[in-house]
Amino acid sequence: MIKVNEVTRVDFSLGGEKSGIPTGRACLLNEDDGAIPVAIRYGHAHPHLCRDLNDYHAQILGAEGRWVQTWDPEGSDRVYKAPEGLGLVHVAWRIVPAREMPHGLTCMPLEVQGRFAWVIRSGLATPRLCDEMNEYLTRITGDGLWVQRWRGANPMDN
Repeated sequence: MIKVNEVTRVDFSLGGEKSGIPTGRACLLNEDDGAIPVAIRYGHAHPHLCRDLNDYHAQILGAEGRWVQTWDPEGSDRVYKAPEGLGLVHVAWRIVPAREMPHGLTCMPLEVQGRFAWVIRSGLATPRLCDEMNEYLTRITGDGLWVQRWRGANPMDN
């Protein structure tokens, strides 16, 4: 039975071979009930980027509750299935030149209903990491595993 969960956390951390990241991949995203831990292989992200992504997610998800998870306890591997192409919400990581970022920021979220972009300062994430995160995000948000929740709206009725 699918239920709507408050999202408690997204946790980005850097790791090596012991973090479970498959050979040849830059990251491994797992989905838990109310959370997503993301392991990033050393060399694919700066530690300050991980720290700031965690801080932003704590605010967006925990404090503001702008996203919810449609959780199916029988489908804990659902993140690894091919996207169905529903395109419910478009979320992506984008690398931008440092001159286009406010001074001192590693990243920043840009969100409107139906779209969300993580703008990341050049040099703090590899293009490969962004490509892999975008694959995961196409599945998670595009297919409605995680949905935006706007004030006064039904979270399943984006």
